[in-house]
Amino acid sequence: MTYTFFTEGHCMGGFVPTGALLEADPTPEIQPGQLVAVVLKESGPMRGLAQSLHGNSWLGVVKMFLGTTTTRAGRKAYMLGQLEPPIVLAVEEAHMAAMHRIVGAKETPWMLENTEDQDANLEAALDLMSPWFCGGATKPIGPNWRPVDIEAMVETAKLLENIDA
Repeated sequence: MTYTFFTEGHCMGGFVPTGALLEADPTPEIQPGQLVAVVLKESGPMRGLAQSLHGNSWLGVVKMFLGTTTTRAGRKAYMLGQLEPPIVLAVEEAHMAAMHRIVGAKETPWMLENTEDQDANLEAALDLMSPWFCGGATKPIGPNWRPVDIEAMVETAKLLENIDA
């Protein structure tokens, strides 16, 4: 079962257009180089980022999965990347509520072709990510996690009001 969500695509450069509707699937294995939807828990070292996302009404972030690694303390961590600016982020499994593979996108009416400069910047950012590809496919995290469907909740509330009336 897939779900669709709205994204601010600016951190993924020309890879994901701002305002795209992305489709995530919580069931397939995730391979390095694939895009993922990541929802962070509001605890631990990721607390500041998670609270800033939730404070802006964003469910999470779209990142490129680079692979898995193990910390000095022996805990599993996921390497995630973004392209604009090129940044690598290590997130311990314990601090993720969900990580699901992006399987599709709806094109937005305002989506434009990348310019040659944008394509060159995207290639350079991908090249900068290349040393961080550490391999290791993974199962999705939080396969039962789904975003709250606000429209469905409003419709249910309306139905309940009509029943009570």
